[in-house]
Amino acid sequence: MAATNSIKRNRFLVFLFATVTAALALYLFYVFFSNRLEGPDANDNFRIPDLILWGLLAYSGVRLANAAIFDFLFRLRRGYEAPTLLRTIFTLVVFAVLFALIFSRIYTKVNLGAIFTTSAIFGVIIGLALQDTLGNFFAGISLHADRPFQVGDVIVVGSHVGVVQGITWRAIKLRTFQNHIVLVSNSSAAKEAIEVSPRNNLNARLVFFGTLYTDSPAKTIHVVREAVRDADNVSDKITPIVRIRNLGDSAIEWEIKYWLEDYARYNDTDALVRQRVWYALRRSPPREFARVWSTSKPCGPSSSIACTCCAITPAM
Repeated sequence: MAATNSIKRNRFLVFLFATVTAALALYLFYVFFSNRLEGPDANDNFRIPDLILWGLLAYSGVRLANAAIFDFLFRLRRGYEAPTLLRTIFTLVVFAVLFALIFSRIYTKVNLGAIFTTSAIFGVIIGLALQDTLGNFFAGISLHADRPFQVGDVIVVGSHVGVVQGITWRAIKLRTFQNHIVLVSNSSAAKEAIEVSPRNNLNARLVFFGTLYTDSPAKTIHVVREAVRDADNVSDKITPIVRIRNLGDSAIEWEIKYWLEDYARYNDTDALVRQRVWYALRRSPPREFARVWSTSKPCGPSSSIACTCCAITPAM
């Protein structure tokens, strides 16, 4: 946190220094060269630095407005950080409008309408050449408008599962549970069904296990539910549900439904739940509680019940 605050402070100081420098340079420019902009000694070459300095000040003003709107007002109202794509679009649009106004003020004899008409033709050509890029851009705008997920949510898009790290004009940045970074293009994501597990929501998980037909269902439910209830990252706001999923050929098949406080840790929590269920069934009599049946395989010559193993070897 301290490092992040230090970086933000340094960026603010650099921004402040650049803004003050540009304002001072513009002031000195008008002091020494104002007669070269208007009057008999006017020279169009001196309009170029004038345009550049005003453009720098306009960009600084846009960045300041961006910070005020999205870092303060947006976060205060919505409670989360504004998407990067939204901020980028705001900066580009507002700066383009301001730059056009500055350009028309400095170059009063230039017809912007003719320039825009000519540029429209080139725009069509460029648009055809950049179909995929523009498709990603507009798909990104659509994703931001619908807001199906936020940074920090766990999503499944196509064959990729991970935590959303960011959304840019080109792609969705995911960090997988193998700690890899995956970039899913916005146009591809817009065509896929996206499964979202919001970070501020209690998302449920299912884990399966089996017991012998000789084991008491009522006791199994009680023992397993108490074991899962105390597991780390399992929410205490909703009681875990233990229920019979199916009556198999050799075992009663069960499912446990529980809700997580942090869904991004579901792999570790699933493993912990399985471990706690195993120990809970092992500690609770009868001994058959320690056996988990799932496939059809004879368990000894005198057994009439099919199982995966004969018994659990006691821990040394």
